[in-house]
Order: sequence, then C-alpha cells, then structure tokens
Amino acid sequence: MKKLLALLMAGAMLLSFAACGDKKEEETTTAAPEETTVADVAGDVTGEEETEEPETEIVTNEDGETEVVTKEDDKKEDDKKEDDKKEDDKKEDNKKEESEDPSKWSTAEVLKYYQDATAKVVSKKPGYTKTRSATNNGYKAGAVLSAFKGEVFKFLGIGAENKFEEKVAKGKNTNDTDCGDYLKKSALTTSDVSSAKAVKSGSNYVITIKINAGTSQTEGGSNAKNNSPIDKSGICVGNTDRSGFDHKTALITYDALDDIAPSLTMYEKSNNGKVVATIDAATGEIQKLVISWDASADISKVYGSEATLAATTTVTYTNFGW
Repeated sequence: MKKLLALLMAGAMLLSFAACGDKKEEETTTAAPEETTVADVAGDVTGEEETEEPETEIVTNEDGETEVVTKEDDKKEDDKKEDDKKEDDKKEDNKKEESEDPSKWSTAEVLKYYQDATAKVVSKKPGYTKTRSATNNGYKAGAVLSAFKGEVFKFLGIGAENKFEEKVAKGKNTNDTDCGDYLKKSALTTSDVSSAKAVKSGSNYVITIKINAGTSQTEGGSNAKNNSPIDKSGICVGNTDRSGFDHKTALITYDALDDIAPSLTMYEKSNNGKVVATIDAATGEIQKLVISWDASADISKVYGSEATLAATTTVTYTNFGW
C-alpha cells in the first residue's frame, strides 16, 4: 500500500514539472530578447556614440617646419586644385576659341591682321595680277574742258579702253620704281575707318573694312593738301604722275594735266572707301583683295572754264602665287 502511494505522488510531480516547462517555452517563444551590439555596449560604457578618428600624417612645409595634417584636408586641397585647374582650362579654351573666331575681333585686331597680310606680300613678293578700272559717274564741263574729256578719262582710267592691268612676276618688283610692288603695307588706323570686321569662310578669313572719306586739293600747283585715308589701304599712291598710281589726288591730276591746264585748281573728295580681303586662315596670306572708292572733283580756272567729275575706282589683286 505504501509503495502504491509513493508511485502516485511521483507521477503527480512529473506532470507538474512538465506543465511548468511548457509555460516557460511559450514565454520564450512570444518574447524574443533585444539584440545587443558592440556599439551599444561601447555607448553604454562611454555614454556617447562612437566617432571615427581621421587619418593623419606628419609633413614638412615650405619653411622646413613639421605639421600634422589630415588626409581629409589633403583631399579638400586636391579637390580645390582640380577645380581651379578646370576653371583655368575653361578660361584658356574660351580665350583660344575667341582668338580663333574672327567675328569677335576688335577693329584694331582686324586692322592689325590686314596690315600683317599686306606686309607679307611686300616681304615675300608673290606673283599676282593687278587690275584697276573706273566707271564714269558724271562729267559736266564747259566748252573748253569738254575738249579735254578724252585726256581726263584716260588719266583716270575711266572706261574699258583705259583699264589698267599688270601681272607681277613672283619675286620681282614692277618697273614703277615709285610704287614698288603696286601693293603696299597697310597703314590704316582705327581713326581712318568707320568699321572693320572679319568672318570665317571655309579655310579663309574675309576682312571687310569701311574707310572714312578724305579730301585733296591744289590751286595751280600750290597749296597742295591730301588727307585721304584710302591712300593707307595698300593701294599704289604718290604725288607725281605715274601710271601705277591708283588714287588720282588733286596734285597728281595737276601734275598730269598742267601742260594743257597750267592754272588748274582742283578740290577732290574720296568717299565710300572699302577693302575686302580674302586671307588664308592658316598662313595669313592674301588670296584675293578688292579695294574700291568713289571720287568726285571740282575743276576750275582752266581757261576760265569749270567742270565737275565723279567716278568709282576698283582695284583688284588676284592670282596670288605664294
């Protein structure tokens, strides 16, 4: 009997332990413990979040002194240098682009470019063809001067029959010693022109210069004056009668006609002067050049007669053989 009672009590205790085990397992399943990291532990210990220490190195500056710098500072400095370099490169590219874009050149820069181009013709002496022609824009004269119309037109080169043409051999001057190569170095300045522009056309630059009006005069060979900016454009000019001279100023006209009109008084004006030059962009060598202007004159004291004259002159340089 005692053995039976002992067995029953042992079974009851086993059932009680089993029930307690199930309850603890249920609690464990429904309430997972919070994860704990090393950073949490470090934070609990120090009371702060952990921060990463920057890497440092010891360097010697330009004065020979040592100093501690961080790699972050070096990176910022390198980034700044790189940004500065990019900015400098951009400015240089813009400057180069502007210099290669003739449309952005100033008047002075265009005139300088044209001057250098004409100077190359003088120094290198390429072969080329020069023609000069003039068209009559009006000739009114009394009975006396009307008789000299043919002489006047011949002198001024008016009409196809009076057209001037010369082929200049490469490396040689013309035989007109007072004018050299028929094309001179330009001496135009900003005060001589109303505008000067350049544009790129294929492999060439096309220069267009508009020249201010000018005047010349003589009174029977005396009181001679000449203020003609067109004479600085490179055309062949002078003060005496020469077939190669392009602009017939008052004094040149007097020198040519003084035999038939010794008392000639003349007031001449040149206007609408224009230069159009096609220049190789790579070499700066002229490929074609056209210079034109209008001229008008009042002639008087020729045996008591008077006359007015107007003409347009065009000088063309072509067939350059560099």
